[in-house]
Amino acid sequence: MKISIKMFSFAMVFGLVICAAYWFDTGDAPGTVFLGFMAIGFLWVVLYLFGSRKTTTYDGDEERLPSELAGEHIAVVSSESPWPILLAITTSAFLIGTVLHPMLGFFAIVCFFIVVWQLAREST
Repeated sequence: MKISIKMFSFAMVFGLVICAAYWFDTGDAPGTVFLGFMAIGFLWVVLYLFGSRKTTTYDGDEERLPSELAGEHIAVVSSESPWPILLAITTSAFLIGTVLHPMLGFFAIVCFFIVVWQLAREST
């Protein structure tokens, strides 16, 4: 929790510094307002984390050795399955397709749903 608070605090300070630098460099009000909203959003997250730190515990808060974590079951991933790499390929094709041509993006999203369906069917 302490690391999260520090990380979002630094992001908030970075947003404020960039907001001020942007205002003094360009004088552009809309861009400055949006950068200020970014800093306000990070401030909201920091305040929420301060408010919830007494009642919330995260897995990273516990002090456990890596040797204690070695026996945990994380996920079932088959090395012989072609679906994870096909999922990555269809996701990349969708992202590239939305930029290059909508038809490529459409075909990629159809293939994406087929791959997700096959991956879910294989893992049950």
